[in-house]
Amino acid sequence: MSPQVEVKIYPESPDGQIMDVPEGSTYEDLLETLDINQEIVILLNNGQAVPVDGTVEPGTLTILKAISGG
Repeated sequence: MSPQVEVKIYPESPDGQIMDVPEGSTYEDLLETLDINQEIVILLNNGQAVPVDGTVEPGTLTILKAISGG
């Protein structure tokens, strides 16, 4: 059974969306699916930091994107 994850992306989509993720997928795979550069984000699953190469676990995934300006 595929893990189901609520994905919230800050600052763009704080309301979130529910996604079914293929079994064995990594957070890196999920970021690629969402077309998000892994080098500009911090990932939290249920409030705990997770590595991009970790396997996706069910829960609420918060993706915090770095914002820069000049």
